[in-house]
Amino acid sequence: MKSWIPSAVLYQINLRSLAHREPRNAFEAAREKPLDESPLVYVSRNLRAIKQLGATVLYFMPPYPIGHAERKGIGSPYSIRDFKAIEPEYGTLEEMKALVRKAHSMGLKVIFDITPNHTSRDHVWIEQHPEYYVKRDDGSIFYDADWSDTAKLDYHQPALREAMTSVYRYWLSFLGESEEGQPDGVDGFRLDMAHFINDKGYWDEAMPQLKAAHPERELLFLAECYGLDNNVDLFNRGINAAYDDDFYKNCLYFYGIDEQFASHILPEQGLEHKGDFRDRYEAFVAGGIAAAFERALLNYEERYGRDKNAPHLARYTDNHDEGRGTYLFGEQAIRAVNELIFLSPHTLPFLLTGQEFGALNRPPIHDRLNPIGKQRRIRTNEGYRVQEAVEFEGNVFLRGVTQRQNLYDFYRTLIKLRTSSPVLARGSFELIDAGEETPDGKRSVIAFRRSLGRKSWQCFINLGPEPRSLHKAKALTGPTIYGHLDSDGTLAPFSSWVVEA
Repeated sequence: MKSWIPSAVLYQINLRSLAHREPRNAFEAAREKPLDESPLVYVSRNLRAIKQLGATVLYFMPPYPIGHAERKGIGSPYSIRDFKAIEPEYGTLEEMKALVRKAHSMGLKVIFDITPNHTSRDHVWIEQHPEYYVKRDDGSIFYDADWSDTAKLDYHQPALREAMTSVYRYWLSFLGESEEGQPDGVDGFRLDMAHFINDKGYWDEAMPQLKAAHPERELLFLAECYGLDNNVDLFNRGINAAYDDDFYKNCLYFYGIDEQFASHILPEQGLEHKGDFRDRYEAFVAGGIAAAFERALLNYEERYGRDKNAPHLARYTDNHDEGRGTYLFGEQAIRAVNELIFLSPHTLPFLLTGQEFGALNRPPIHDRLNPIGKQRRIRTNEGYRVQEAVEFEGNVFLRGVTQRQNLYDFYRTLIKLRTSSPVLARGSFELIDAGEETPDGKRSVIAFRRSLGRKSWQCFINLGPEPRSLHKAKALTGPTIYGHLDSDGTLAPFSSWVVEA
């Protein structure tokens, strides 16, 4: 069985953002007609665009019916009313089947987002199986955090465990049998808040069962999970991938922009008080932005680096929960960090639809237009000011066709490099010294070697806004694989160079 996960590049799709494709201006609105196809048909018709970009996995945010009870705003896709149906706003079950079949015929994998921790307040189980839910002392149904539109599931109930496993089985087989006589369906799941369920022993049971039912297929179980210890715990239970928000938090806490939208290293005030970020903050103080990203990488490589079957980490600058990376951190920082992501070991890079054109607004989760509590820092003479990010049911991209096309070409080139290079998908990782000439504590160049068999690549990424002279890198004479190093050994701001060594 050939493994597809190590070289996978995920493309996250918010179907709701396609359900209401707004006119660009009032003149278009005057001529518009009702849509004649569902979002599912629209995606299916445009799969060629995703294939052309180079992504290998379609990652659909929850496609199931959205709950009505206690609905917030327009309703969250993560408040699910029926795990075995399709939201009517998106299309029909038959349209979803057609989409997945077409994706498979084009060599694309498909995973569905799902919420193992909770359902909507009006899920079909609420009346049929109230025992499936965690209760408060007064007998009312419990929900986590401020998710008042949800109801927490109780994994201490054997029947609930079996019911959830049957959901996964259903979608893994919902297309019937393949030409080889094997059950066919989605290729895995993104497991929302997988570490929040009240008995994680469920994963110890479910993972072997689901994998055993599909022995001829490699399945991806990607946990949304935060924190190294939580991720490691889920890996030990059989889940084979998880979020690594260390990368995103480095961006969130260290990058800002100026009034011309150029990227800068602009740390958030008070980082010394963020306990779950201490290791990367201390690395930043001691060694600069490069050291902070080195620490994020080493958190996993020190534990799993020599394991050929090591779990994978989903790394990103955009996802549906966060503000858009281009808006928050600027295009230059986004380019450099994505170069690092695509060159890093044990990594599942993923893009959120529109990222490839510099989308500035998050697709809607709860509201058509609303601040989302994520702020960008804009440099001032006194330090910085903040500006809110928004969710918006429409698209605001980089301004100008040339800018958008340049960014698209950047991602397309980077994706091709990742998907066509076994050394990046499966190669070993070792930090190296680039000989960066910089003041103490201000390193911005992260350098490492990726090796597989007799092939060895040396990677240099400048994560900062100043050029850096690399006296050890300029001695390398192998062919350039990607990027550029000046003849005098200078690496430009927010750029990278990969050379065969």
